[in-house]
Amino acid sequence: MATQVDSIRTIYSQPEIQERIKEMGQQISSDYAKLEHPVVIGVMKGAFCFLADIVRQIKTPDPLQIEFVRLASYGSATESSGSVQTPYLELPNISRRNILVVEDIIDSGRTARFFMDYLKDQFNPATLKMAVFLDKPSRRVVPMEADYVGFTIEDLFVVGYGLDYAEKYRELPYLGELKLGGG
Repeated sequence: MATQVDSIRTIYSQPEIQERIKEMGQQISSDYAKLEHPVVIGVMKGAFCFLADIVRQIKTPDPLQIEFVRLASYGSATESSGSVQTPYLELPNISRRNILVVEDIIDSGRTARFFMDYLKDQFNPATLKMAVFLDKPSRRVVPMEADYVGFTIEDLFVVGYGLDYAEKYRELPYLGELKLGGG
């Protein structure tokens, strides 16, 4: 009995991703040039590659404070479950700070909207912006727009560069469309 193998078609190569992140870093650096004590919050696990690369491109007068949360709405499925899970949502007191949330993807918008509302309610930030690696507006069910977008993609299931399917493929240095079982 032959085993079906997943196939992955490259959408954005590693050099294309790095070039776009460099451009985003320049824009964020410009926007944050006069803001004191910026806090960057990475949403794990999917944003780990993007977060590592983007913070190295951001140049600000004050050093960045980097924090992490873990939110999820996919589990091991290829579509959002519709509910936001918060396995790790501990943050220090970052009240009235300049906060930049770094997310892997805005799909339905539920997770991003939940977290942005949470930050506003809990910490009353001086400024609150979001940088996302990917925006998939065709899937939006909750109004949500990021301030900085790496790439806008069609309604594809993508993996690589931190994004996964059932905890697989995060390590790929490129972004690809996943076809299950060789489909």
